Amino acid sequence: MNKRRISATALCLALATPACTGAGGSVIHRVADGSPTAPEAVVSVSEVAWEWSPGEGERVSKVHAGPVGAVIELTDGLVGLRGDTGDELWRYQAPEAEGFSASFSPSGELALVSASDEPALLLDTSTGEAASWDLDWNGEGRLLDGEFLFHREGEATEALHESTDLETGAPLWRQKESVTCSEGGPSRTITTLLSPKAIILLLHCSEDTSEGALRVPAPDTVNALVALDPKDGEELWRREAEDTEGRGLAEAKLLQGRLVADLPGEEGWTIIDPVDGEVLAESPKPVLELGDDTYLAGPDHLAEDPSHELRTFDGEVISSVTLPDGRFSGDTPETAIGLPDHLLTIDVERGSDEDAIDVVVTPWGDEGAEDVIAATTTATASSLDPGRLLSVPGAVIAYVPVRYGAGIDAIEGVVALR
Repeated sequence: MNKRRISATALCLALATPACTGAGGSVIHRVADGSPTAPEAVVSVSEVAWEWSPGEGERVSKVHAGPVGAVIELTDGLVGLRGDTGDELWRYQAPEAEGFSASFSPSGELALVSASDEPALLLDTSTGEAASWDLDWNGEGRLLDGEFLFHREGEATEALHESTDLETGAPLWRQKESVTCSEGGPSRTITTLLSPKAIILLLHCSEDTSEGALRVPAPDTVNALVALDPKDGEELWRREAEDTEGRGLAEAKLLQGRLVADLPGEEGWTIIDPVDGEVLAESPKPVLELGDDTYLAGPDHLAEDPSHELRTFDGEVISSVTLPDGRFSGDTPETAIGLPDHLLTIDVERGSDEDAIDVVVTPWGDEGAEDVIAATTTATASSLDPGRLLSVPGAVIAYVPVRYGAGIDAIEGVVALR
């Protein structure tokens, strides 16, 4: 028997759970044996530890970090893999259903899944077990902390937000008017970020709120970060910066549970506590990854210094290295990871029918030294997005992401480095 295709009937008898019903009677729901413990964090890598590929007819759309490893998002379900071994821990799949949707909580510990017109399930991403079932969710709205859904309605220039109870669908709060900067006026929502205890809106405020104005802003532009309480929608804090020189697009992202922002008009990048707005650190370089007390900073392509640096939140440079000539890093959180012993970056070797996606291992402080781990290949590499690195408990995952502009409509597999 193909263990990947064990029958839904057998699984339902084993699990005795409402999760084992679905469109066409063909939902596969296998949970982990016991409660898996999280593997130890990876401090260095030297080789490919394991590989995972989808089964026949399966298509992978995304890869997520989970509490004990990686969670693979298929077009019809989710698969939980242990980070240090690659063993499949759990699976939820509806092969015959249409319109599968998944939304992960900000912590990554829960996933809300729905297929066709069937009731949704709330899954524990460590074990795959159902924490709640028979939920009324059709794929609209994003999961917050397992109790609430977050919704946005309207265009970016007239966005209204609300939160609803996950179990009952009852509205908890709803905005009556769009959030804008302190001085009022037109605004455009650039980014919406969800953390467990704060909803972060990045706004562009100006008389010109067109998409083109985000990159070429007018002199009256103000960019604002506004944090809302997920439970009642009340404002927690805000931070605003004037872009009187038209310096360009404001950016904000959540990394390892904290907020990183680049607001034109301010010097450098700022690391912020998303709940109270406290500034934890200021960086002269782009912030790519956060640790407990340190962060990885990448080169600013507009500056002369090409080095990557491990910095403390106090600003001390602990380690630095410049990639060897001919090596190019995309310098985004998906293409560079700083481990205690070395820097990992993605690189593409072109020249054959299939382009090699390599992971370059560069020791800190050892200029010119490198090791190359051949991770995977792709028939159509994209210079803008050649590959991804994802740190999960027990491994660093490498894969080629979906990029429709480059002809990549599915992830062919993942490679784990240890």
